[in-house]
Amino acid sequence: MSSNTLQTKRIPSIDRFRGLVIFCMIMFQFIEHFKNLGVWATISKHAPNENAIYFLPNFSVADIVAPMFILAIGLTFIPSLNRRIEKYGKKDAVILFAKRYLTLIGIGIAMNGINDVLDGPESLLDKAVVVLTVLVLLFGLVALILKIAKVKSRGKFYNIYSWYMSALGVFGIIVALWNAIGYVSGATDSSLGHWLVLHHIGFAGLVALPFALIKGKKGDYVRLIAGITILALFAIFHEGNLANDLFENNMKLIDETADGGFIGGFAWGAMLLIYLFFAEKFRERKNKMLPPPSFGIFAVIVATLLVAIFKTLPDGTTYSTWAGAYSSFLPINKGSVSPSYVIIASFISLFIFYIFELFNSLSIKADVLAWWGKNPILMYCVEFAVIGGLNAACEDYFEVASVPVSIAIILVTGCALTFLAWILDKKKIIIKL
Repeated sequence: MSSNTLQTKRIPSIDRFRGLVIFCMIMFQFIEHFKNLGVWATISKHAPNENAIYFLPNFSVADIVAPMFILAIGLTFIPSLNRRIEKYGKKDAVILFAKRYLTLIGIGIAMNGINDVLDGPESLLDKAVVVLTVLVLLFGLVALILKIAKVKSRGKFYNIYSWYMSALGVFGIIVALWNAIGYVSGATDSSLGHWLVLHHIGFAGLVALPFALIKGKKGDYVRLIAGITILALFAIFHEGNLANDLFENNMKLIDETADGGFIGGFAWGAMLLIYLFFAEKFRERKNKMLPPPSFGIFAVIVATLLVAIFKTLPDGTTYSTWAGAYSSFLPINKGSVSPSYVIIASFISLFIFYIFELFNSLSIKADVLAWWGKNPILMYCVEFAVIGGLNAACEDYFEVASVPVSIAIILVTGCALTFLAWILDKKKIIIKL
């Protein structure tokens, strides 16, 4: 990881959009512990859950956050990669990016390990993850001490640390692949742990990286075709049913591991490739008040897909329920990263970003979302530590806290995290992988 002053001009809409994503990820997970807040306490619930807040069949408010995070990555993926190629050369830039996305998976593995410590590790794999997580924390403590002491040779240790985190990411992929093989072969119907948001962001980055190296307009369309092709192949498997596995159908097979595991990772990768295409089209358009023409075509495709889904819902169900999972035509299902979920979520995420683009020239003195968006990974990790710690210590109290007390606790916590984001912005500190 590196900490430096920003050297390139930042785009407010990207920072604000990214900030909204991180803020929602953090606060949604915190709010859910305050049961007396009623429906607001269910805002973090993913489909299918009868208490989730739905706006489409089997598509809850919380289900849009992860696709928005993937888009936040995609908006700067190509420019960031190109800058590093110019600075370090293609080979070193590719290694740097591969390590970055493996590290994201590694951080996800470490977060799982901390959860295992709190819940009590049960399996041999859980215990192995706990040991690997302890090493992550020890390495991190040593890195902090070296930085505070200003040891001149600390860069060598940082490099070892970064390779260890990358290796942890490889370990995570191997475990997920082994689990997927077990599902497909019929050897098991149990998930070996679960994937967090950082897992599928890291996996998506690795899927997209080879295609991101292709230059120019040709590269844009190669990425779009690659994304569509990967999604189409995934759809064939998703809608099928293997003869020898232990699942009713392949959708439930993929859904067994949160957010699809290894197999679902290719759907997240397809989503990122689609985003890379549209990110360039948004960047290239001359009239910044209008979306690119390709986005209009995308809107027509999404509208047609929604009509087909609505027409094939089970009789007697309404659109705003989990019952959309049983649509007979490409059901929307986040857990298995269904093709319809990828397409619809991609469009909604891009549309939300377009709204931010309309206010790109607006100068805001207290640009709270931009503060959050400049250090997304750091804020996410801080959230895991701070809010995770609060939940572990006070969860029983949170569940019975009155509405005024609940609101006060949430506001104080949100303001404290915002203050940290402001300090980082004021000091011009940007933490990068």
